[in-house]
Amino acid sequence: MKKHFLLPAVAFMLLAGTAKSQDSSPIHVGLKAGANYNKLSISAPGISGKFAPGFSAGAFTRVDLGRAYVQGELLYSNKSGKLDGNGAKDQKAKWSGIDVPLVVGYKILNTAQMNLRVFGGAVYSYTLNDKTSVLKQLNPAFQGFKKSNVGYQAGAGIDLGKLTFDLRYERALTDIDKTFKSRPQSFQASVGFLIF
Repeated sequence: MKKHFLLPAVAFMLLAGTAKSQDSSPIHVGLKAGANYNKLSISAPGISGKFAPGFSAGAFTRVDLGRAYVQGELLYSNKSGKLDGNGAKDQKAKWSGIDVPLVVGYKILNTAQMNLRVFGGAVYSYTLNDKTSVLKQLNPAFQGFKKSNVGYQAGAGIDLGKLTFDLRYERALTDIDKTFKSRPQSFQASVGFLIF
């Protein structure tokens, strides 16, 4: 499991290390942080999932290919999902981990001071810890979230000088918990700063 986490991290650092400081370089490195709103799908009678807030922070590398670009990110994410029904009214399941999105984008508007972008791609998530006692109360067979998960992302963003803003939607492609067949989904808003 650790190897699956280390490979993207090493690749990200190597790519960041090759970046040049000139503005004309097609390789850019930045920092970003933002809020996420997550919902757990729960396949249990009388239980429904609701969106609850979380946050994420980390770094990204973007490689420009004309109007197209490829962007990799390494983020620490704290997430939660609210549950309602069967004695779980407004209780939260919380988890945190490392997210490694890799997206391909296209600049619809591309000027020296502003870029308007759309993008989509995959995200690998590794759960570091979870606080899901409410799920164990609902089903004693629940053992905790699966460590590794794969999903997809799609969104839009705008760059204003060195500032970058993103809105994106994310959904898991695999269950993070087989007991409840849970596949989280989230809406994310973030702001970033291009270091170079």
